[in-house]
Amino acid sequence: MSRHSFDPEIARRVGLNAAVIFQNITFWIEKNQANRRNLRDGRCWTYNSISAFGELFPYLSEKQIRTALEKLVSAELIIKGNFSDDRYDRTCWYALGNSICPNGQIDPTERENDAFAPEGKPSAPEGKSYKNRYKPYQKPNPSHANPAVEDEVSEKILSAYPEDRVRGKAVCLSQIRQALTDGVDAKDLGEAVRAYATESEGFTRSKVCFSDNWFTSGRWLKYLHDVEVAREAGKAKEAELLKGLADWVTDKHPLCRHITPGQVTALLAANLVCPAEIEAAGLRA
Repeated sequence: MSRHSFDPEIARRVGLNAAVIFQNITFWIEKNQANRRNLRDGRCWTYNSISAFGELFPYLSEKQIRTALEKLVSAELIIKGNFSDDRYDRTCWYALGNSICPNGQIDPTERENDAFAPEGKPSAPEGKSYKNRYKPYQKPNPSHANPAVEDEVSEKILSAYPEDRVRGKAVCLSQIRQALTDGVDAKDLGEAVRAYATESEGFTRSKVCFSDNWFTSGRWLKYLHDVEVAREAGKAKEAELLKGLADWVTDKHPLCRHITPGQVTALLAANLVCPAEIEAAGLRA
């Protein structure tokens, strides 16, 4: 289960609902800035639709979410923009406002302040200059990296998402690749996507989140957490089972005859019994 938090000082200024949403916006802006993504007009942005916020905060109505966002904009805690080329796309983009970051950045370092320096200036390495300031910054891949394999894995993960709700494929693949770069196991992320697909199978189409919002807003983190919890529970259950089998072996219980060779190997690997005890119980080490 995901946990929502807020800054008491922000809550005092704009109310609890707005403070909780602000915390979420700040988290993704900080993450995007760390990865130098969504940089526009000298600021770092994140984006979400009202419906996506509604899925993140199911205890808030759309009206409460709109009111909270309006309070954040009025208090200059955030600013709002729209960078979509599609005039029908009403997904809004958000950056921290001047009351939080007068320079439009979160605790900017000297290097980050100069991330889009004039062409050829030493402090603008790897092509980060005014000329390409609106292109996503990507560090060169290590020489041992295999982009084709990486894209194949990302495509496979995305293919598990409800097909009729896949949108912004390039954004989704970028988010998946970033998650894998951050250390998320590809198999676990795939299981997280499949878990959401299974859960939402009986939903009406409008209730299933668009894939770009699902990945960029971090909704997958809850399902990834559930996968990890289930895996740990499975390990605990397996450990309990092995302990019971170890008791059979040490007691030379008649049921030892049902212990499989694979379980014998697991018992020895876990140091729950020794080879002599296995043989004494009539089993082969």
